[in-house]
Amino acid sequence: MTIDSTLIAVAIIALFLGLFIGFAIRAPLKRRAAVLGERITGLERERATLATDRDRLLGEVKARDAQIRPLSDELDKLRRDFARSSGNEAVAEGRPVNPEDLKQIKGIGPKFADKLAAAGITRIDQIAGWTEVDAQVIDGQMGEFKGRIASDQIIEQARLLHEGRLTEYETRFGKLA
Repeated sequence: MTIDSTLIAVAIIALFLGLFIGFAIRAPLKRRAAVLGERITGLERERATLATDRDRLLGEVKARDAQIRPLSDELDKLRRDFARSSGNEAVAEGRPVNPEDLKQIKGIGPKFADKLAAAGITRIDQIAGWTEVDAQVIDGQMGEFKGRIASDQIIEQARLLHEGRLTEYETRFGKLA
């Protein structure tokens, strides 16, 4: 069997042409990969910076909450004392809210309250006593309101209202209607 010299020449040309096309395609891809690698590195640095800022801000919020809590307790005590001297026993007893009206909690409207009532939740003190597991179980039963317990901080609101911490509640969530 003889190998034709033309066939060898075509094979060599095809080899060089293939190598040339491969390098021509590879070079821009390498540059693009390098640019994307740099971009990823920059985004990772930015994410780390933002995480640090988030942690710092969370620490500041906790510090502010620690400062606010004694002041709001004192203000609530003064309100109760004033209410007692004025003869308003509901406020004097630290119960400025109706414990059976779930709609006092920001984020709970009539439809959400009906959905909670269908699950057996009719009082603020019930919500205030929830654990994380309780909240997940109830949240799974809320249908279109799923996720609202956490996003609207329903448990935290209920605890503040149940404990009569009206000032802290209004500081964090706005005026009680």
